[in-house]
Amino acid sequence: MRSRLLSLAFAALVGLTTLVAAPAAYADVVTPGAAPPLRFVSYNMCGNVCSDPQKFDLARRLDYIVAQTDGGGWNADQIHLQEVCRAQYDTLLGRLRAKGFNGLFEKTVWGRSDVCAGGDYGMAILVKGTIADSIVLELTQGGETEEIDAPCVKTYTQNRANWACSVHLYWSNEPLRVAEAKELAAQAKAWQDAGIPVVLGGDFNAFPDEPTMNSFYGTALPGGAGAFREADESDADYFAQGGCDPASVTRCRAGEFTFDGKDADSKIDYLFLGERYFTKVVGDSMPLDTRLSDHRLLRGAATWSDCGVPGTTTAGVIRRDATGALYRYSGKPDGTVAPACKSGTGWNMMTTVVRHGDFDGNGSEDIVAVDAGGLLWLYPADGSGSFSGGTRRQIGTGWQVYDVLLAPGDFNGDAEPDLLGRDAAGDLWFYAGNGTGGYAPKARIGTGWQIYGALLAPGDVNGDGESDLIGRDSAGALWFHAGNGAAGFAAKVGIGTGWQIYDALVAAGDVNGDGRADLVGRDTAGGLWFYAGDGAGGYAARKQVGYGFPAGELIF
Repeated sequence: MRSRLLSLAFAALVGLTTLVAAPAAYADVVTPGAAPPLRFVSYNMCGNVCSDPQKFDLARRLDYIVAQTDGGGWNADQIHLQEVCRAQYDTLLGRLRAKGFNGLFEKTVWGRSDVCAGGDYGMAILVKGTIADSIVLELTQGGETEEIDAPCVKTYTQNRANWACSVHLYWSNEPLRVAEAKELAAQAKAWQDAGIPVVLGGDFNAFPDEPTMNSFYGTALPGGAGAFREADESDADYFAQGGCDPASVTRCRAGEFTFDGKDADSKIDYLFLGERYFTKVVGDSMPLDTRLSDHRLLRGAATWSDCGVPGTTTAGVIRRDATGALYRYSGKPDGTVAPACKSGTGWNMMTTVVRHGDFDGNGSEDIVAVDAGGLLWLYPADGSGSFSGGTRRQIGTGWQVYDVLLAPGDFNGDAEPDLLGRDAAGDLWFYAGNGTGGYAPKARIGTGWQIYGALLAPGDVNGDGESDLIGRDSAGALWFHAGNGAAGFAAKVGIGTGWQIYDALVAAGDVNGDGRADLVGRDTAGGLWFYAGDGAGGYAARKQVGYGFPAGELIF
């Protein structure tokens, strides 16, 4: 099936050699540690033609695709594949199911001995999570030598419904390709107009400035009639090929090359994300490995548009799932929580994680965590509101002695954020923040705190301006300890019973925006319950605000 690409690349490049001349180096690199949390991959894997007689390595090719899903690497949520044999797809899906992937394959050629050894050949989409619906868009216009189909699945990428389609448009006839593109874009528009975001990834067999691509690029770009952002359209290193001035624009119909043409490299592979629903869209073309394919693998990353950077007043819940990913559920005025925004990966290596407010004064919420070796780490939120190893710094050692870590804010009245730790003997230790990113030597401020199976630092519960503490004992009674503003607290006061029904309690801050500190509990069925603070040391009747928060997962 290679001739279809060659006919496109060789003919079109004749008149565009000066326009698309390759820069000397790949200067733009989107690293896993710095990229936004939604991760996508598109790859024409040359599944049939790039075979062993041509020195291509099939096993290496499959390993390369699987590696895109590694938690310590790109950690892809979606993989859009073109030119794939059914046997290759089955192997990939079998290897990825353990990571939570599901998929859809659509054959475009079958029953030919020269194609996939007589097996099915076509397109595939692999997604992390469940598939709620699926459809194959039949884009063939008539006159194509192979069926042009796009397998699409409705899935939940990091808790948001979206349609994801793998695309391979026709290679040797531009009018047919333009018509296919318009039909695909029309269906994508219908989905997005209905409120469902769309991701299109694939080999479009057209350069960025060609008529085929008008259907996808946003209207802010010359000739654009679509509603998408392309993953690599902000790569200023390649603006020259689109005739764009990086000093005056931030988007361009251009991008890093993805195809190894005979006469020159070109960009014909794309990841398009609905511009109403995604923001901070970036992309990167991986280096060419000629043992795998004549296409470069294309990566894209983005953030859901409603996942803004959390400010210092952010309230709600952060959840760590079984894979170690963090999800932030911000509070809403009615006491409910917003849909999840992915905020980090690899957090299962931490034994204790707490929210610290704005520790470093940069205007966004920070996290403090203790690893298995007892090292204390500060994680400032990055520009996308995520917490990653790229921003963290070590601020302490020996913290493995504490079974509870609390970040009460300013607990001694000096306007610096402090920490509290409870050891196995039940002693409570105070660490005064020193204003320079560290803490003064510890001071014991209480004993007997082992009576609490859950211990919280909810902020100012009774409206006196001081940070307070709340504990739940083994009988399910809730006890309030009013802070005195001098690293101490008043005698406990009972404020509730029956709280043993929750396997997790969260000091969620001011969830509903009424200026009072609230609580959230998770029951053993995964239900999330909201308790509005009354500002006088108590709470209103509970209200269920969430479902499907798995028991046993950390929420804080």
